Amino acid sequence: MKTISIFLALINALVAGLLIVFSLSGSEIRQAAAWWTILKTLAAFSVIVIGALTWLASMRTVRPGLISLGSLCLVGLGAATIVWTLHLALVTGDAEYYMLAYGGSLIVQGGSSLFGVLEEPRDSVAA
Repeated sequence: MKTISIFLALINALVAGLLIVFSLSGSEIRQAAAWWTILKTLAAFSVIVIGALTWLASMRTVRPGLISLGSLCLVGLGAATIVWTLHLALVTGDAEYYMLAYGGSLIVQGGSSLFGVLEEPRDSVAA
């Protein structure tokens, strides 16, 4: 499970970086409200930070509670991404299928990371 979560952390961090770049482009800033641009940028930045923490957790330098919290955040963010994309498809007729795939990828990363933390033996102590 950890291998899947680390691989998806890389993919999702790259997509989140692209989302930040496209959100901060000149045309997107003029079209969208400032609060929406800030929200998208913060969500993408949190995906990158959680991805880095997932990678660091493979070396056992991050507490399991922090990884569990980040995993739950990714599952919630992935579900919100899917629901928002479906909402936009129904309202505007513009279906952005890549965002559905991205939301699903966030859910799978969060779930596999969470199950990876649960599979670890609890009585192991780093020497």
